[in-house]
Amino acid sequence: MLGYFLVVVIIILGGAIATLGDRIGSKVGKARLSLFNLRPKNTAIVITIMTGAVISALTLGIVFAFSQQFRDALFRFDDIQKRSRIVQKELDETQAEKDTIEIDLNRARSSLSRTRQRLKTANRSLVKAIAREKRIERQLKQTQSRFLQSKREITKFAGQAKQLRSQIQSLRTERKKLRVQRNQSEARLKQVNVQKRQLETAISQAQTRLRQVEMQKQELTTTIAKGRQELKAANQQRQQLQKDVQALESNRERLEKNVEFLLLGLRRGTIAIRTGQILASAVIQDINSKTDALQAINTLLQQARQRAISLSNLGEIPNEQQVVQMRQSDVERLAIRIGDGKSYVVNILAAASYLQGERAIFVVPQLAANRVIYQAGTPIARVSVQPAQMSDEQLLLQIEQLLRGVNRQAIVAGFLPDPLNGTVGTFRQIDLFRFILALKDRNDQGTVDIIAITPKTVLTASPLAIELVAVKDKQVILRSNASNPS
Repeated sequence: MLGYFLVVVIIILGGAIATLGDRIGSKVGKARLSLFNLRPKNTAIVITIMTGAVISALTLGIVFAFSQQFRDALFRFDDIQKRSRIVQKELDETQAEKDTIEIDLNRARSSLSRTRQRLKTANRSLVKAIAREKRIERQLKQTQSRFLQSKREITKFAGQAKQLRSQIQSLRTERKKLRVQRNQSEARLKQVNVQKRQLETAISQAQTRLRQVEMQKQELTTTIAKGRQELKAANQQRQQLQKDVQALESNRERLEKNVEFLLLGLRRGTIAIRTGQILASAVIQDINSKTDALQAINTLLQQARQRAISLSNLGEIPNEQQVVQMRQSDVERLAIRIGDGKSYVVNILAAASYLQGERAIFVVPQLAANRVIYQAGTPIARVSVQPAQMSDEQLLLQIEQLLRGVNRQAIVAGFLPDPLNGTVGTFRQIDLFRFILALKDRNDQGTVDIIAITPKTVLTASPLAIELVAVKDKQVILRSNASNPS
């Protein structure tokens, strides 16, 4: 509305001044007045020109007085154009990152589909294996039944064979005594021999059947064992596939959140606060009541509020407006923990990433007991080097590896790392270079142990100061100044 009002005022004022200038010029021309010894006609022209200049100056003055945007557009056009190019470049980079994440998301979805298909196939194989195991168990029961029946028949045939052998022996004895009845005895003997052969054939067949049953039993036992192994493998494969599906689902959710956040960033602007960023930190101790604990938490939240306002460029915010918010359950748990009178390190972290201008920032607490982590002179990590055979770059890489080990050991011991980069501090490169140069200047032959130790007692809330000590043949040959490891 202000713009339309300015246009109307400028038009009306310009017309009025133009009309007034025209009348003044006409009167001057008619009165034949002269300015600066000019002819009356030239004097009228000069007055008309001055009237036009007054219109232009008045127009610019009104616009400058009532329009901040016009002043910025006229005097800061180059800065605005430069910032526009920077924002466009950031937008292109963010769009490229968005495209890359969308490709990863599509790949994850494709991998999830394939994994689900494999899981369905494994389930079908498992069902088939279970059915086959039941069928094999039924066959085993039938085979065992046939085996018992054959065993009973063999026992029966063995008894008959024993009786026949006894009869044959009696017949042979009687043959000697009854040669008179030779023809009858021979006929009877032939008949017995036939029965014997029949019995022996039956025994042989029964033994063959017994061997076949034993072989079938072994084959069925092998098949059952194989089926059980296949069933166990199928179960393991199904469990692994279920784990893969869960991992893929987690990756898909994370990628979708990243895509949504990037899209939000594209729509709304620059990220001011990142997830896990520390907004406030303090050491709280000697608190023995819930009231004092809540007061200490409120002080931390006020510090976090000021930090969030500064990072988000919110400008002047009323004191009653709540910018930083923490869940009431987190506040209650934190108050109970710090209200036991012990010493704690409390950090207030951003629960998510926020853009510039956002006025509702959720935070979560991070708590750790403020205790002695390392006593003075405690060795944290070591590395062995050969300075005479190594270049400066190689020594630098080995010592940087040592410092990374110190960082890992410190986190395990109880230091709270920076949530954004996972470190417990920074290391001055100048001190590191001085130590390397001093070690190279010594030109020690053989192996030298470089040990990172704590020169003084370190608490959870204290910065982790270390000292690099070079040791050769159990003798300290070089020390560095105390510094903070990365």
